[in-house]
Amino acid sequence: MRYLLFISHGGFADGLTEALGMMVGQRNDIVKVSFRDGMGLPEFKEHVRAAIAPMTRDDEIVVMADLVSGSPLATTMDALSEQVDLDKVRAVAGMNLPMALTAVENEEEPLEDTIAAMMEVAKEQVTPFNLTVSDSEDDI
Repeated sequence: MRYLLFISHGGFADGLTEALGMMVGQRNDIVKVSFRDGMGLPEFKEHVRAAIAPMTRDDEIVVMADLVSGSPLATTMDALSEQVDLDKVRAVAGMNLPMALTAVENEEEPLEDTIAAMMEVAKEQVTPFNLTVSDSEDDI
């Protein structure tokens, strides 16, 4: 099985999970853990351990985090190393909805191909939105 694991500061992982669920439905293979204000890293790690409890050494895991250099990602990777085969884990930072949707759409593809597709869509989707204003207030 392949899992998608969202890790973030604050409620970002919760919101991303909710938004993705609106598009693909609620799924047991999409898991989230949020590092909340006032939470210590030991407590966060326990939340991660609880979230990854169903995962086995045979599973593939795509970890998506808000920041590459953040304590939540480092703590998550430490917890994963205690339970799963890290050769089957890929972590990417800068998570966003297009990347998450691409991960789900490519769940049957090889892990490396899925990650490459996620990175490509991230580059495509992070772009300025050019708003053109017409003479009419009704047209935007």
